[in-house]
Amino acid sequence: MNGTKLGMFAGLCLFVSLPCAREATAQSSFRPETMLARPAAAAITPFQPNNGVLPPPGIGPLFKLSVNWPKSPAPPIVAPPWRKAINDGLITTQNAAAYAAALKAAIKSDGRALITKGAAWDAASARWYNEPWTGWIREALQGTYTAGEFGPGIFPKTGLRTNFNTHVMTYYNERAAYTLSKVWGADAMKPNVDTNATQFDEGAIIVKAAVFASTDKNMPLDWWDALNGAQVWDMYLQVPIPAPGTPPNNPQPVVWPGYVTQFDIIVKDSQSAPKTGWVFMTLVYDRNAPGDIWDKMVPLGVQWGNDPQATQASMPLTENWNNPQAPLYATQTLGWGGRLTGPNDGGRNNIAVNGVVMKNAPNSSCMSCHSTAQWNVAQGKMVTFLLPSFPTNSGPGFQLCGANGKPDPNGTNICSPAPGSADWMKWYQNRLGTSPMDAGSVATDFDLVLSFKSLRYWSMATQPTANSAAALQSGRLPSGGLRFNQYTGAPMK
Repeated sequence: MNGTKLGMFAGLCLFVSLPCAREATAQSSFRPETMLARPAAAAITPFQPNNGVLPPPGIGPLFKLSVNWPKSPAPPIVAPPWRKAINDGLITTQNAAAYAAALKAAIKSDGRALITKGAAWDAASARWYNEPWTGWIREALQGTYTAGEFGPGIFPKTGLRTNFNTHVMTYYNERAAYTLSKVWGADAMKPNVDTNATQFDEGAIIVKAAVFASTDKNMPLDWWDALNGAQVWDMYLQVPIPAPGTPPNNPQPVVWPGYVTQFDIIVKDSQSAPKTGWVFMTLVYDRNAPGDIWDKMVPLGVQWGNDPQATQASMPLTENWNNPQAPLYATQTLGWGGRLTGPNDGGRNNIAVNGVVMKNAPNSSCMSCHSTAQWNVAQGKMVTFLLPSFPTNSGPGFQLCGANGKPDPNGTNICSPAPGSADWMKWYQNRLGTSPMDAGSVATDFDLVLSFKSLRYWSMATQPTANSAAALQSGRLPSGGLRFNQYTGAPMK
């Protein structure tokens, strides 16, 4: 972190300091917008690198979008080290640790460079690529976009002293980016939403970095003991609370630091995980691990299936391995039945089941969420929401419940099927990436960035209808506050 930059802009920061004693809610209360007022649909372009809000001259470097996707497939992958680590067999709870170590080692050079250099890393030269149509939600310095917000109530005994928000960014390796080329072509204006185009080749790898930033103006750094010593990225963010006298939807952006805390790696590996074709791994920062910053990113766990046989939270999992040595804070947000979800991932939410509100209930996992990745061309949307819920034809696309547990369009809880019920287990089935969750949709091979972000924004920008403006403005309160987590789509408290 550049101390001069922090000193220059800290005076502009108007983050509100909140008391640390909070109920164990999954996400924060409604909060003002964290980016400038959303643009008209026609103003969104496929390859814009950021939201147009730039820091003063001399602050940078700025994030550069890498979208020169390969136009031909890479040669078939031969003897990848993660397969060799398990003797070319099936991944199991017994050998998942070895698989995780080999997968992490396979990208260590680029992973270390990305984390330590941030926007100064030359992703294009390293042949890692970004998706289109998401620039309008990206801040300018690191290219991240806002995810969720969390507080000390769900991270007890970890030394967390304030609320924090999270910011993410995704890269596709060369083998994975060929799928982006197949779908989007040269100009990203007419996507080819077809099962043959949306599938990834064996060995495709997608990574995601998650950065955690304090919301307390008095604690830009050193606000969570668990993250002491973690890599710092400067981001250009709008403050949660606008300065007195400024419009509520146009608060002053500032340079603000965040810790790189979580790093996800997913790999297409139909041999090791034939039921889904994918293996998901989450790394988290462990201050007590030996070595450099990359070494201190340790596995939280690995998941390669949804364990459909485990219909109760107490049942053992056979397609999920959690690292018993993972740091405490990262284990406090595991999903339903202990399935893998990281502290950034929103795997626990406030839900209402049969009229009863359940706070911070584990209701998701990495693979159950990503198994919803699909696009209905005729309807121009994802039919099923990312988390167990009841679908609706109006925004946000799933039923909301109020504090009394009953359906309420202004509610802040997800109306949810009962955990383990047939309706709930729809999210916990093993399907290949060619099989959509809902008939009539095209499966996007577990890629939610494609279906939940890029295609949605492309549709709003290029197929304007009477609903486009409303869709872009959806999720906002009259005061400018956000109703929904921008990363998972779940309601804020």
